[in-house]
Amino acid sequence: MFNRKSTNANITQHDWAQRDRAIFLRSLHAGPAPRVPAASSGWGTDVTGNDPRSVRAYLAGKGDARTAWWNLFSKVYMAVVRGATLEHAMYAYHLVHHSITLARLGFANSVAQTAADIEQKGVVAAAHNSMVREMKR
Repeated sequence: MFNRKSTNANITQHDWAQRDRAIFLRSLHAGPAPRVPAASSGWGTDVTGNDPRSVRAYLAGKGDARTAWWNLFSKVYMAVVRGATLEHAMYAYHLVHHSITLARLGFANSVAQTAADIEQKGVVAAAHNSMVREMKR
């Protein structure tokens, strides 16, 4: 065990970034960074032009209606709910959005299960299985 006395002066006078600074300065003279190959795994690839949720797609007129839906929802929420803030409106917006998304996914899953049951067991068995699943919920 060390028998040294630690003081704040020792901690504040220590140069914590000395090693990082030295590595950075050495890398400046190492030459240019290697070029990234054109065919990559996808990380770092700009796909915002194809993503309808991106700002770039919205500005190009290819986006989805989330911005318009948010503008409408927030205006109506602020007008209807007394004393509401924008934070409350955003919380309610996401609550509604997530509820609708989960309900839509649940419905799509139920339809897919019923279709699979019809293919495997027939219409009567599929209807029975569907009713049993709904009774369990």
